[in-house]
Amino acid sequence: MFISQGKLIFEKSEEKVSKGGNPYTLVHIIDTENFQRLEFFADEKLDVKVSPNSPCKIVLKATKMGYSTSMNCLSVNPV
Repeated sequence: MFISQGKLIFEKSEEKVSKGGNPYTLVHIIDTENFQRLEFFADEKLDVKVSPNSPCKIVLKATKMGYSTSMNCLSVNPV
């Protein structure tokens, strides 16, 4: 597992459905140090403990997918 070290803000979590009909959740994060918006797929057991637009730390889980590595969000915690 990986825990964020930067100054991040939790924007929102968004539930969607793929073209194949499978539901999934995206977690939207704002990185204030690098001026970037980040998106992570949520783990099945996503735990969000902060309200939108609040500073946060995120916990990510690395999963091997073919030749690449996918980072899924496990939790969003207050700083």
